[in-house]
Amino acid sequence: MLSGIYEIRNIYNGKIYIGSTNNFNIRKSTHFRDLRKNKHYNSKLQNAWNKYGEDYFKFNILELSTPENNLELEQLYI
Repeated sequence: MLSGIYEIRNIYNGKIYIGSTNNFNIRKSTHFRDLRKNKHYNSKLQNAWNKYGEDYFKFNILELSTPENNLELEQLYI
């Protein structure tokens, strides 16, 4: 199981959402499931998803780290 920092990038306008996780596969699945259901907690990301569509969003791993360092690294990326 990989842990670290990720982004969800809108490839239409280059805007990004930064997050950290202890499991990239589960986190990606959760984000995209909630976005598809129009129930994501981040309204800006949800509105962009609704406007541009799923094809314009990519989930990218930015850096691997230990779970203990995830929040600190996430803040550096933000």
